[in-house]
Amino acid sequence: MGIRNTFIVVYCTVVGFAVLYATQPLLPLLAAQWGRPVGDTALLTTATMVPLALGPLLYGYVLERVSTKHMLTAGFSVLTLAQFAISLGPDYPVFFVLRTIEGTMLPAIFTALMTYSSSAGGHDRTRRNITVYIAATIAGGYSGRVLSGIITDLAGWQAAFLFWAVAALLATLLTTRLASDPRLRLGKVHLAEIRALARRPVYAEGLGSAFLLFFVFAAMLNFLPFHMRDNDPAISQSEIALVYTGYLIGVAISLASLRLVRLFGGERRTLVAGSLVYLAGTAAFALPGNGFAYLSMLLFAAGMFTLHSVLSAFLNHLETERKGLINGLYVSAYYTGGALGSYLPGFLYLEFGWTAFVAFLMASLFALTALSLALRHAPQTTTSDRRGD
Repeated sequence: MGIRNTFIVVYCTVVGFAVLYATQPLLPLLAAQWGRPVGDTALLTTATMVPLALGPLLYGYVLERVSTKHMLTAGFSVLTLAQFAISLGPDYPVFFVLRTIEGTMLPAIFTALMTYSSSAGGHDRTRRNITVYIAATIAGGYSGRVLSGIITDLAGWQAAFLFWAVAALLATLLTTRLASDPRLRLGKVHLAEIRALARRPVYAEGLGSAFLLFFVFAAMLNFLPFHMRDNDPAISQSEIALVYTGYLIGVAISLASLRLVRLFGGERRTLVAGSLVYLAGTAAFALPGNGFAYLSMLLFAAGMFTLHSVLSAFLNHLETERKGLINGLYVSAYYTGGALGSYLPGFLYLEFGWTAFVAFLMASLFALTALSLALRHAPQTTTSDRRGD
């Protein structure tokens, strides 16, 4: 992609994902400030993920006709304005509307960034570019959660959102310096092509896996702050935010994903191994107290990001032409799982407690492991992939 373009894509990815997850460690604080129940504040995450579930396929279609550069500039412009408005400290209804507006822009941004990454440098560089993109998403998710918690303790939650508004403004300016994207095929897309892609067995299994892997991840990360606050009502925002430190293991895993595929002898074996690690990490969250949560997150994130980095790169490598559409399908499946996971399991948590909540997520991961075992037509890593590693 070139050094300048790579820097811009990585920076924009970090900021976009930081904005998406900035509210997560603050949910118990916001619930207490507004006097709203857990379900209402959990919806602040869901509000951004529902558009992410529904929008990427549309944006993937648009990206077959429109430059990613223009889509990124427009998306970050709106995101910047919404973040500045949130930093003014609105009440719950206005905050919810602003987060929903951000949610309509985020799928445009993420699909454009993923498509740019997968197309730049040609087909032989697809896997490598996508692993860099995934590493940037992890760094963004971590930064958004942890910096928001720390800034909130130091200066209040409004200052945290102002910080990300300024970061989004810089991203908007940087997108105007991005080179045009080298897509392989542009033109009119027919609905039959979308159906054909989704019905191919390897894509159906991959998209089902994407749904489940983020359903579990979103559920755990959205309700873990409430569980930690229940365990220790005096816990600080920084202490809650720092539980996500284990999340950073995902950066190393995503960058090393091609080596993992070679080590395990193929994508399917790597995905099965990742599913088992993910399952073990989820089970570890059932251990009592908050202390184990910091270590559980390390195992939990290692499994999840093994799956995410290998699966997304694999699907992009399979599709040589309609990358905008396959990225739209993948991101839609991924965030449909996230939207449902960030809200629905909360009813189980409130009604039956944390142990039942964890058990349900483990059952979902058994289904994910079965899908990983079923994944077919996984080609071996090519010579060009090895050179790019």
